[in-house]
Amino acid sequence: MTLERDAASLFRRMHLVIALTEVNSRHLRGESRRAGAEIELACALASEERDGVSPARAACIEQLRERLGEAECELRAIESARDRLENELAQLDSRASSGTQGDWQ
Repeated sequence: MTLERDAASLFRRMHLVIALTEVNSRHLRGESRRAGAEIELACALASEERDGVSPARAACIEQLRERLGEAECELRAIESARDRLENELAQLDSRASSGTQGDWQ
């Protein structure tokens, strides 16, 4: 039975590592999206300061602020998912190193 448990743990660990890799990739894309939104907003604010306020410019700035907020919200969700996966992986590794699973590590 130990061999079966070891195989199941190894299989679960592999899936967690794959999921973490995917989450980290999404996080990098999310950070790029947020940085882009920050840059666009900074440029729009500088343009407004230089050229003055207009209804069209104010609407554009509001949209850019919304995009930035959405990007930050998405990043928080990704970070939460990553934390959950990291905790699950740490628990699995802890059980494996404590000897309750086999010695596959």
